[in-house]
Amino acid sequence: MRNTLICTVGTSLFESNLKRLSENSPECPKNWREIKTQFDNSNWNELAKALLEVDPNNRTCGAEINTIEEAKKKKWLELKNLILLVSDTEAGRNTGYVLKKYFESRDDLGLQQVEFKVIDQLQDAIPKDFKIHGLRNLVRFVGDFIQRFGSENIAIDATGGYKAQIAIAVLIGQALDIPVYYKHERFSEIIDFPPLPISLDYDILGRNSDILTDFERGKLYAKSELDNFDEKLRVFLTEIEIDNEPVFELNAIGQLYLTSFRLRYPKVVNLKSLSDNERKPPTFGNDHHYPIGFKTFVEKVWKETSWIKTCSSLDYNKQKSIKGTGFSIKKDERSNRDILVGTYLDKDNFGARFQVILADESSESLNWAADQLNQKYRE
Repeated sequence: MRNTLICTVGTSLFESNLKRLSENSPECPKNWREIKTQFDNSNWNELAKALLEVDPNNRTCGAEINTIEEAKKKKWLELKNLILLVSDTEAGRNTGYVLKKYFESRDDLGLQQVEFKVIDQLQDAIPKDFKIHGLRNLVRFVGDFIQRFGSENIAIDATGGYKAQIAIAVLIGQALDIPVYYKHERFSEIIDFPPLPISLDYDILGRNSDILTDFERGKLYAKSELDNFDEKLRVFLTEIEIDNEPVFELNAIGQLYLTSFRLRYPKVVNLKSLSDNERKPPTFGNDHHYPIGFKTFVEKVWKETSWIKTCSSLDYNKQKSIKGTGFSIKKDERSNRDILVGTYLDKDNFGARFQVILADESSESLNWAADQLNQKYRE
């Protein structure tokens, strides 16, 4: 049974309900004057107390309170933890604060913890920041809470917030097998978006792990900078224009793709720490013209990563295409199998490649290893 509800929060409680509250409002509560006075004077603690006197099914209480009241009746939820995700606006912060105080005071719910989290740049003043950064941050924060509480314990309430925010919440649920619930003000009960039987192609991550790491860190790339651009990346990227040149940056779907992979594969069963007898120090060919620091770097990666069996330098080939230090999955032309390749670039832009050999080289293990190594060593 699920015990944690992640709730997207809008500002309709303030903007649509309390700001316009009068004796002529639909389902107007008896203490409406008290509620309106506390709202108009920004007395948020007192406002939360006044809302406690209203039936939580009353429309005045807003979508979030109405939905949670409905959800607590369901057999699939034994609500213990409530996470409120609010917009990066003054109204969003204030709404989150009032709801937190309200739910903390609901003794009948028996909640263990109530938190509200402001999603950085999730605001409508600067649409570009909302689209690129706000929605990506929403994915990151939801991912953090899923890691913390466990996906099997979580449900998502996507009733409140911007339409795009709600859509992303639904996608998160679909990607991670988490049920998502929604209640329109005209619905008599909540409806669910059950997880779909879909799977994501994480081999795309393995092949492009180095540049996806760059994108996630905020780097922009012009298409001309991306050798052999993988067209399958397009769905994860947004094209913008800077100085009359089109460039790519990671979008919310790309962030969801990376986050879902890491949540599904926090570790790989077949990649365990190896004993000294199972490991062999890196080997290098006869070419003495390696970049400065290349051997030291390869040995460092091997020493610090106990699930790497060994490493070996690769032949000099198209070194000018090396864009930095990183890791990705490549097709070995001789064996026609996938291998994990590391690249190294010194301060003089002189590069070299090496193969990272794992005890298990299934696609799952290779993709996971590439992502882990890039998070630690990518430059």
